Amino acid sequence: MRVSVMEQPEEMGGAERGHLLAGEPFELWVRRSQDTLYATLLRILRDESEAEDLLQDTYLRAYSRLRSFRGEGDPVGWLRRIAVRLALNRIRAKKLRRWLPLSSGGEGEGPEPSTEDLLPDAVAALAQQRARLEELIEKLPAKARVAFSLRVLDDRPYDEIAEAIGSSEATVRSLISRSRRRLESEIQIRGWKDE
Repeated sequence: MRVSVMEQPEEMGGAERGHLLAGEPFELWVRRSQDTLYATLLRILRDESEAEDLLQDTYLRAYSRLRSFRGEGDPVGWLRRIAVRLALNRIRAKKLRRWLPLSSGGEGEGPEPSTEDLLPDAVAALAQQRARLEELIEKLPAKARVAFSLRVLDDRPYDEIAEAIGSSEATVRSLISRSRRRLESEIQIRGWKDE
């Protein structure tokens, strides 16, 4: 998924167009972060067009608030926090009860098991396991789904997740722990086995 570098509103003066993020032009951070942010949004929203729309909204929001970036930490983390908050707001507004697929197919978004060497039955079994797990994950509350996704699937640090969802680090750890226990319990109750 490629985002064209956003058009800057004409009403902004030349000085504002030259805003830098961590000493580099904003456009460079758009290019560097777009694939990662798109994959994160796609996992949360499970809809390509919504993820694309929200990615554009993320960059518009970030650009309009460049002055609020304190220069602390990674600018991609700052952009990710904006994207996650916008996604949470969208979920709440639409009362979506969906969860992200375990893999979005995005580059660099974590290891995806290779199915090239597997027999068709094994590939089908993996797909069935994934669908079952996604069904369970969909039932988690929105904040828990996002925290679980960012930690387990995107391997993000707890402090970054806490800032992204507007909770304390302790709350994030608790959400993730309870989500794991809930998923394990549901799998055990259903008697699912590794096939």
